[in-house]
Order: sequence, then C-alpha cells, then structure tokens
Amino acid sequence: MLALNHADATLKVGTLTALGIYSAVILLLLSILLLRVLRLAKERRRQAVTETWRPLLAQCVVEVPETVPPLKPRDHIVFLYLWNHCYESIRGEARAQLIELARRMGTDQVAKQLLHARRLRRRLLAIVTLGHLQERSAWNELAVILEADNAFLSLVTAKALLNIDAKAAIPLLIPVISRRHDWSPLKVVAMFEAVDSGLAAQTIAIAASQAHPQIGARLIRHLAATQSPQGLPPLRALLQRGTPPDDILAACLFLFGECSDPRDVATIRAHIFHPTWYVRLQAASALGKVGVEEDEVLLIKLLDDEHWWVRYRAAEALSKLPWMTPEKLAELCSGLSTVESHEHMVPFMAQTNVGKTRPMPPASQAPRAA
Repeated sequence: MLALNHADATLKVGTLTALGIYSAVILLLLSILLLRVLRLAKERRRQAVTETWRPLLAQCVVEVPETVPPLKPRDHIVFLYLWNHCYESIRGEARAQLIELARRMGTDQVAKQLLHARRLRRRLLAIVTLGHLQERSAWNELAVILEADNAFLSLVTAKALLNIDAKAAIPLLIPVISRRHDWSPLKVVAMFEAVDSGLAAQTIAIAASQAHPQIGARLIRHLAATQSPQGLPPLRALLQRGTPPDDILAACLFLFGECSDPRDVATIRAHIFHPTWYVRLQAASALGKVGVEEDEVLLIKLLDDEHWWVRYRAAEALSKLPWMTPEKLAELCSGLSTVESHEHMVPFMAQTNVGKTRPMPPASQAPRAA
C-alpha cells in the first residue's frame, strides 16, 4: 500500500514537472513570437517615417516646405537620424533651412530631453543634434558632459561645442585636450574639420605645449594634417622658453620639416648634434626639407653617427635636397671617408639613377615576348 502511494506521488510530480516544462516552452515561443511581431511593427513604422520625411528633408535644399505632417513622439528618434544624415550631407545655406524645419518640429526640445536618456546611443544622438542646431541654450549641459569618462562621448560633445560656437569652445577644449590620454590625436584633428584650419592648428599647438610630453608629442605630429602654419608660433615660443622634453622637441622638429618654414632653419640646425638619437634623426630629416646648400656639411657629418637610423635619415635627406643631382650625389659619395657612410648613400644613388630616361632599343633589337 505504501509502495502504491509512493508510485502515485512520483507520477504526480512527474506530470506536474512535464506540464511546467511544456508551459515554459509555450511561454518562450509566445514571447519570441511577440518580440518578432513588435520588431516587424517597429520596422514598418520606421519605414513609413522614412518614406514620409526623406522627400521633405530633401526639399529643404531648395526651400522649407510650407506644410508638414505631424510627427508623433515615438517617431521623433527616426526623424533625428534622418535629419542629421541630411544635415551632414549638404553644405551652405541649405543647412539653415534644415535648422528652421527642425525647430518648427520641436527637435531642439526633444534633443534636450534625450541628453538625460539612459541609452548611450540616444545621448550621442542628442549631442550631435544640438551641435548641428547650434543650440546655445544647451551649452552648460554639454560643458559638463565634456568631462565624461567615456572618451567617445566626450569627443562628440567637444565637436558639438565647436559647432555651436568655436571661439567660445576653445578655452574649454584646450585643457581637456592636454590631459585626455584616451583622445586619439587623429580624432582631435578630425573634430576641428568644421572649424577654420588656422584656429584648429593654433588650438592643438597650445594644448600640446601644456600637455604631458607623450600626449603633446602625438598632437604635434598630427598638426601637419591641418596644413596651417598658425600652429608654429606656440611651438616656437615653447622652445624659446627653455629645453622641452626630448619627445616634444623631436615632434616639433618633425613639424618644422613638414611645414618647411625658413624661419625654423636655425632651430633645426641647433639640434642637429643633440645627445638624443631620435632628436638628431628628426633634425636631419627636417634639414633635408628646409635647409640650404651650406647645410650639406652638417648632414655629411651625420653619416658617421653612431646610430644606424640617424645615418640613414641623413643620407635620405642629402639625396632629397632640391639642388642635389645624380652627378653631384655621386661626387659626394666618392668623397666619403668611411665605409658605413658610403653604404648608406649607395641605395639613394641607385634611386636617383632609376629616374633617368633610358633609350629604347631599335625595333630590330627589341627582345621577343616570352
């Protein structure tokens, strides 16, 4: 009798367990089906918003539409993505017309609300939108976000501040750029794309002169991408104030060579025999781009340097001097006193000879195709 009761209890437990498993599976399938239905509905709504607003945004290139359809709050996120994409795709007065349309739709207020969203993607969308709208009323909130630990969030905020008011943003950005080791110099240069290149170069140079040597050196090396000489005066002042760290000095010499300003020749010469090998290397490369004929002697002396890379860069600089001809290079090479210096010059002599035109063989002597 006890065994029978025990068997009944086991059967009931097994039955309840099976029912529970089946119920869980059914609930799981229903939840998957519900999520799929919701996703499809969301995609259809997004497609409908896109089909409605894309032609209207394109029309803003010519003029702002007089009448526009109402925009539901839940559809405003899709509208923001479309609007920002259109804004970044055009230039000139058409952007002002896009801003007018966005303000008519209350986009500025929606973006301010999204600044406090939990999702990072929505916060980034809000920051980009406020920057494009040049929304000065959001300045204080953006200035706080500029100090965020998230490097990408702070970089996007910096660009938005520059879009709102570049001159007012510079005092905020200089100390931040100088201390943020997680900001890529390439990203820093890129965020100044919408700003005058001279102002960008000057800002980056000032920030580099105040930064840690490792950060400052990386910033200075990327200053050449701005193609503006306005970044040179702050760096010249930095070198005149005293002896900077070797990393900063080498980066400055590199930039002086890239900009090729004759006013920097004396500074480059002064460091041609610097105790640190990579400073000598940058001085040699820079002197090859901006030096005069009298500087050949300095570069020839570096061909006997103790460091291989310095000798190599000195040989390369000699071969690229504007007045250097293959004949003069061969004459210079024949007068070298050491085997090491001669070995460094030989490859560059070969490169200059490759550029010479060779006469074509007569048709009767032309080699046959294999």
